[in-house]
Amino acid sequence: MSSTANFGIIKKLKNIVRKTGHVIFRNGRDKGITESIARKIQRTAYEAQQIKHKETYTPPYQEIAKQLQVPDNSIYKAAVYRLASIAVNEDRLAADIMTILEHQLQRSDTSKEQLDYVQGKIDFIKQIRKAKP
Repeated sequence: MSSTANFGIIKKLKNIVRKTGHVIFRNGRDKGITESIARKIQRTAYEAQQIKHKETYTPPYQEIAKQLQVPDNSIYKAAVYRLASIAVNEDRLAADIMTILEHQLQRSDTSKEQLDYVQGKIDFIKQIRKAKP
């Protein structure tokens, strides 16, 4: 096929699109993206580039461990419970959480009730960890 024939086909396609374009694009307008939407997309992309990414990652269990410093007994027990649940379900985090909980046993500002609760959860974690294959 010669190049003139290729251009002839392209011209025919252009004519077809021009004639039937109003069916696809109603009223001769493209219903695609508007100028205001384009500005919003550009602004969002620019802002995302300007935000500095965190260079360090803090695991969620460490955020929970901060709650162990709260004097409220219910918050303390809830934090210990959540940490124990994570240690039972996440093999790679269990050692770190066990270390955190064992440090709690050595604190002098915790009550006997809290110490017993922590010790019970440590025993529970060890029991479950031994039972896993």
